[in-house]
Amino acid sequence: MVSDDAVRWDEKYLKNKHPDTPQPDPLLVDYIDLFLPGQLVVDLASGSGRHSLLLAAQGCFVVPLDCSLVALRRCRDNAHANDLNVYPVVADLTEFRFQPESLDAIICFNYLNRDLSNNICEALKPGGILVMKTFNVNFLITNPKFNSNYVLAPGELSEMFKDLKIVFLDDDCRTPDRAKSAVVATKAQSAEQLQSTHFASR
Repeated sequence: MVSDDAVRWDEKYLKNKHPDTPQPDPLLVDYIDLFLPGQLVVDLASGSGRHSLLLAAQGCFVVPLDCSLVALRRCRDNAHANDLNVYPVVADLTEFRFQPESLDAIICFNYLNRDLSNNICEALKPGGILVMKTFNVNFLITNPKFNSNYVLAPGELSEMFKDLKIVFLDDDCRTPDRAKSAVVATKAQSAEQLQSTHFASR
C-alpha cells in the first residue's frame, strides 16, 4: 500500500517535469573528504539524489532511500547517465531499520525521524560517518503551519547522537534566522576514542 506521504511527494516531483537537480548542501561539500571510494553510504530521504550523486562521484556506493518512486527514478536516471554507483530503494522510513554495523556512512538532510536515531548509531561501522542537517524550531517562525513534530529543539541534535564522536556541531538555535541544525560525527573505534571527543561549533 502506498503511503499518503509517498503520494504527496510523487505529485510534487511530477509537477516539475524537467527540473535541474538542486545543488548539494554546503555542509556535505565541506566534509566531502571524509568519504572514501568504495564506502557504502545511505542517503536518508534522498529526494532526487543531489547528495547521492555527489557521493557517488566521490567513488562511494550510495543507496538513496525515499518514499517517492518518482524522485528515485530521477536519481537513477542521472546516475546511469554519469556511470555512477547509485542503487535507489523505495522505503517507508517510518518503518525502515538497518542492520548493526552495516554501513560506512549515513547522510540525512531536511528529514527528522527520532525513532531512527538509535538505529543510525548502531548501523554505522566503527569509524563510520554521520552527516545530518535539518530544520529546528526557528523554522516555525516563517513556516508556522509546518508540523512541529519534525523540528529539532535547541540542543536536541547533540543529545541524539551523544554516543558518536562529534566533528562539527551547530545546535543552539539562538539566532532566529538560522532555521537548521547540523552535525557531522563519526562512530568511535574504541571507548578511549569516544572519551577524547573534540568538536567545532558555530
